[in-house]
Amino acid sequence: MDIVIRRLTYADIDAGLRLGAQNGWNQRDADWRRQLDLEPEACFAAEADGQVVGTACACVFEHVAWVNLVLVDQMWRGKGIGTRLMRYVLAYLDERGIPSIRLDATPLGQPVYEKLGFKVEYTLTRYDGTGAVKPPWAPGIEVARHSDLSDIAELDRAITGTPRAKLLHHLLGARDGKLLVARRANTLAGYAGYRPGAHAWQIGPCMGGPTECIMLLHTIMLFVGQRTFIDVPQGLEESNAVVVGLGLKRQRTLTRMGRGPRIHEDLKRMWCSFGPEKG
Repeated sequence: MDIVIRRLTYADIDAGLRLGAQNGWNQRDADWRRQLDLEPEACFAAEADGQVVGTACACVFEHVAWVNLVLVDQMWRGKGIGTRLMRYVLAYLDERGIPSIRLDATPLGQPVYEKLGFKVEYTLTRYDGTGAVKPPWAPGIEVARHSDLSDIAELDRAITGTPRAKLLHHLLGARDGKLLVARRANTLAGYAGYRPGAHAWQIGPCMGGPTECIMLLHTIMLFVGQRTFIDVPQGLEESNAVVVGLGLKRQRTLTRMGRGPRIHEDLKRMWCSFGPEKG
């Protein structure tokens, strides 16, 4: 049976959710819509006999792109569909002249990405739990306002090396999640976000100084009070220790990979990532 690669559309979201459910992924309808809102031309679907059997997308942040939502139906694996979809995504990004392309790989996907020229940068640990240890209330944390966007985007770019203002703007307008900010002497010194998922709330990103990030994570855990996922770079002793201290446990690892010039992040101030979709 022939496989057709075409643009992914909003009408395909239910198919994407079905593929995600096969893999136990945490994305919801809102996550797929966010991707299509931000970068509709970089979303692709593999179709067989009128059924979506694979997906792959990317989001462009000026000189950096994030590949995400790479999924293949369990019944169609081993037929090169994931590689074909990735080649479409990479061709789109190369045509636009995006030099640095990044992604967070599962163990299943890592060998595919390595064959396409991606190199390992570092590992993240996913923590999972309900926060059995209830943290104290952290004063001085506020819900972000649209007037905070430029300061949040500037801090985020300084830490991640990636201009993600359009993503942050989208998160500020979301109905089912929030961005919080922490200030020091009237200056924004940290921010964090959280949003619901199919299986757990995803906490992230959390960026800034240690005092502010601890306060932000404590506040979010109190707000959520339910099962949460947090993706933390390995090797950062303080941030990993704080998350463990909140009662979360290691679930699995993700491998951050890149193709092209490496983006240098300030990992000491990156307490947790947005999640696999946007780094």
